[in-house]
Amino acid sequence: MRLSACLYITAIMMALMCSTFCGNALATEQSVAVSIPHDVYVEGTYYGSPKVTFSLSVAGDSFVKTYSNGVVIIGKKENGGAFYYFIDKSKRLITKVSQGNLYRIGEFTNWNNMVGLINLKPGAKLIKENETDKERACTLYSVENEEKTRVCMDDNLHMPAYIEQDGRVIERTTYIGPGRSNSDADDLPGKYLRENYRYVNADDDLSPDAD
Repeated sequence: MRLSACLYITAIMMALMCSTFCGNALATEQSVAVSIPHDVYVEGTYYGSPKVTFSLSVAGDSFVKTYSNGVVIIGKKENGGAFYYFIDKSKRLITKVSQGNLYRIGEFTNWNNMVGLINLKPGAKLIKENETDKERACTLYSVENEEKTRVCMDDNLHMPAYIEQDGRVIERTTYIGPGRSNSDADDLPGKYLRENYRYVNADDDLSPDAD
């Protein structure tokens, strides 16, 4: 079925978002532009239902984000565009899709919010507060028009050290530092293919000529 890839991507993105920021102000559409270091390794936890831990490795024009629920997302930039591999270990499935086709099917997750760890409503801003968290070495920001949402941004790498919603921590970053992961964005898709994962190119399924 030509829509199978589309339905799978929609399902996996909804599952990821609902396990992280479902029902709060940070879970909508495109993210604010965040300056992302080109060589960084991050570990953390999303306190959704269920709780999901993650690791993120960013190097140049690629990233690998691995979740404890068996999902791996690989992002690459080539020829001015971005594309992603969504890997579901439980289904032994790899789905490749371009950024443009993610938007076409109504999934507004993009490079910045996958790598930057924070999504904001279109036009929303982070407003700096006169408060710092010395223990976590981060500066607190409130989200414009969302009084109950605060983000504490790491002072050096400008990525969230933690995110609060209604006074409850919904994301906590436990490590931010120089790249140290052994995950290779170029090699990983081949690794899973060698393990007989099924491969779907969603761009083929979503092309105008697809039946």
